[in-house]
Amino acid sequence: MARLGDFLARFRPSGVPGAAAPAGVPGDDAAGQADELTPVLFALADVQAACANERRRAQQTADQVRERAHDQAAAIVASARAEAEEERARSAALARQRDDQAVAELLREAAAVAEGVRARSAARMPDMVARVTDMVRSLADDRP
Repeated sequence: MARLGDFLARFRPSGVPGAAAPAGVPGDDAAGQADELTPVLFALADVQAACANERRRAQQTADQVRERAHDQAAAIVASARAEAEEERARSAALARQRDDQAVAELLREAAAVAEGVRARSAARMPDMVARVTDMVRSLADDRP
């Protein structure tokens, strides 16, 4: 461990430009730093271990959260697909119902038109039968 005197010796003025000053030698920083930092770094070993443990726990928690989120997302997608199928079936049933109603309306209209044709033909039938009968009789009378 570095001694206080060695530490303070680093701050002794040495050879700076300007007015004359007592001669000094710069301290050996490389040798002193290792001695100074060893106890500090040794004291931080427990903190580093605690940080590593905390990082590991945080990673495990993040993995669990990610897995739960993935499961929830899969459940939401499955539910949405099921709902989409149900909605498609409802939409198809509604479209079939509308189409059936349109067909029924067309059939009613066609039946009304057909009834009108039947009524008109029934009304015209006696006159037409009489005309045809008269034509046939006139042809029979014109025979030589």
